[in-house]
Amino acid sequence: MPSATLIDTTKCIGCRACQVSCKQWNELPAEKTSAPEAGLGYQEPKRLSAKSYVVIADKLVDDQNSSTGFRQVFVKRQCMHCDDPACASACPVTALHKDPSGAVVYDKSRCIGCRYCMWACPWGVPTAEWDSLNPSIRKCTHCADRISSQVPEYRNGVALTAAEKTTWAAQHTEPACVKACPAGCLKFGDRGALLAEAKQRIANNPGKYVDHIYGENEAGGTNMMYLASAPFSELGFPKVQSEAFPKLSAIALGAVPPAVVGVGAALSGTYAISKRREEVAKAEAKAKGLHDEHAHPEFAPVSGNLYSQTNKVLMGLMGLGVLSFVLRFALGLGGSTGLSDTWAWGLWIVFDFAWIAIAAGAFATAGIIYVLRRQDLYAIGRSAVLMGLLSYTFVMITLLADLGLPWHPYSLLLYHPKHSAMFEVAWCIAFYLSVLALEFAPVPLDWFGMKKYREMWNQYSDWWVVFAVSLFVFILSHNLLWTGLAAVVFSTLAVMLKPKPGAKKEPIMLAIGAITFSTMHQSSLGSLYLLMPDKMSHLWWSPILPICYFLSAIAAGIALMIQVEMWIAKGYKRSLRMNELSSMGQLGFWALLVYLAVRFGDLAVRGQFSQIPANLRGLDFLVEIGLMGVLPLILLGSAKLRNNPKVLNVASALVVLGVIWNRWNGVVYAMDLKGAMPQLGPLHYMPSLVEWGISVGMVAATVFLFRLGVNYLPILPKETSHSAAAAD
Repeated sequence: MPSATLIDTTKCIGCRACQVSCKQWNELPAEKTSAPEAGLGYQEPKRLSAKSYVVIADKLVDDQNSSTGFRQVFVKRQCMHCDDPACASACPVTALHKDPSGAVVYDKSRCIGCRYCMWACPWGVPTAEWDSLNPSIRKCTHCADRISSQVPEYRNGVALTAAEKTTWAAQHTEPACVKACPAGCLKFGDRGALLAEAKQRIANNPGKYVDHIYGENEAGGTNMMYLASAPFSELGFPKVQSEAFPKLSAIALGAVPPAVVGVGAALSGTYAISKRREEVAKAEAKAKGLHDEHAHPEFAPVSGNLYSQTNKVLMGLMGLGVLSFVLRFALGLGGSTGLSDTWAWGLWIVFDFAWIAIAAGAFATAGIIYVLRRQDLYAIGRSAVLMGLLSYTFVMITLLADLGLPWHPYSLLLYHPKHSAMFEVAWCIAFYLSVLALEFAPVPLDWFGMKKYREMWNQYSDWWVVFAVSLFVFILSHNLLWTGLAAVVFSTLAVMLKPKPGAKKEPIMLAIGAITFSTMHQSSLGSLYLLMPDKMSHLWWSPILPICYFLSAIAAGIALMIQVEMWIAKGYKRSLRMNELSSMGQLGFWALLVYLAVRFGDLAVRGQFSQIPANLRGLDFLVEIGLMGVLPLILLGSAKLRNNPKVLNVASALVVLGVIWNRWNGVVYAMDLKGAMPQLGPLHYMPSLVEWGISVGMVAATVFLFRLGVNYLPILPKETSHSAAAAD
């Protein structure tokens, strides 16, 4: 059994010797005292922080036997050291992990500063060094370094006697707080033995204790256990589920390797059916003497003025982004953002989650064109891939600003967590970005006549997908069976899709790779929240959140590409290809229908419709679902309305805004954050100018580079009716 500490609050006298000894042992600086806060009174420190691993909560509870009608109870609060800790499950680099002693410890040399652990913990324990340019995550370690220290053989060059070794071990093989406690409130030892003793104390002292050992079952069990004479809810302890928080995320992440194999097999079958239908249609058309209506268009650059008014505005916003990026690292996270121990995530996470969702147009369009064989939509493919490539590139740059320790990326290579959604997302996006780059590569290679490199692309691009998918499965599972199955499935696909001699190679394998990786990371963004059922409103939280995030991304991606095509037509004074856009709208309708059906079905099964509150949160939910979900579904469901450019524009814009709003809710409005332990004084959040500057600058850079790509590379099809005018 692991080591644990039993805390008997009936014995605590509030001397705070544990606080002092903790600071001494961990060499922590002093806190600045502050005015009393509601619910926190005069206690100091008021909440856990990077400078305080222990806080003594001062509580007044009703007591009819007291002359005053109440009595004072002191409660030591610190990390609970869960048996299956949510913070360690969240960590993508095992910076937080279980020590053999049972303690949850932290290794800064591994940490990348994602702060996922801070939101995953149900007790609000991990905190960050917001005032540091090289910030660590801080928390109680149950003195694992002290407990595991070896008894020295010598002191001052003189060998220790057996008695001296015994004395030294007795003084150092328990946490500093336990050693310092003068009232016997704290007892350290084997968890099983302490649990038995706690039950015996309750049995031997009827009426003294409530019949509940806090920590016995909470979150699957913890190594800090409490006895109390008053209900724990009155002492500020949250009600925590008995199941370990990582249970659902472990299931979701465990499903990734078989899902990769299954998606590959499903896509191959879908492609085979679509290809067969295409061949039959061509044969029938040829027999009737009809020509191919879906011949690929010719692409060409569109003339534009580099120093147009629009580009000048974009360059100014890009400059603001660069300045904000510099200030972020010059001032540190705490000095440049509005983030705190309550709001460890903010605008940048909203920005990343929303942008990744709407950038799904790249993989959705590729799948529609090459897997479903919708060659009538071929003209949209290049702009979709370029938009996706730029979007994911700048998402990665924004992520660098958001990380507290972005100079530790090697940790993702060296350490393998058991089931961290953040780890899966990081690797999946990295591989997907490489696939996007290869999807786009033929455009510049052909345009600039790089025949040698184009031939290399023809030979090796498919096999890169095989290698990347197989490596991804191995990194996620370290299971040779699943890795081998993935390699076999995707290698078979690569051989099957090899073009016949003389035939032009199509990026079908890359499209399949893009869909596979996107399916995994879009869903895993939803998996990030599976550790937070205690924080996110259950109108948004769901055990099938990974499925909802994936389905909503498809709908948003298709809608964004409709918007992009309309922006291009307006900005470059080109004709609007309504047949293609209406077809995309129809596909968007089906994607949105499936998403809403799953979302409504999930809410109904979990009985959440009756829980919609009559307040701003309830209104927010209804606006997201109704105005940005049901309304565009109705508009897109009518062929007549879809063929109306104005209606299609409004409907697709509502879908995009709806998914962006959903992601905003997931980080902000749908969250009930209680702050750092003792979770009675949550701090407020307002994004800083630096946060807005980087976010706006990244969007501006994406639009600017997309415009440059359109101006200098064959991204758009040539106009057939009239020449495009120079864009502003």
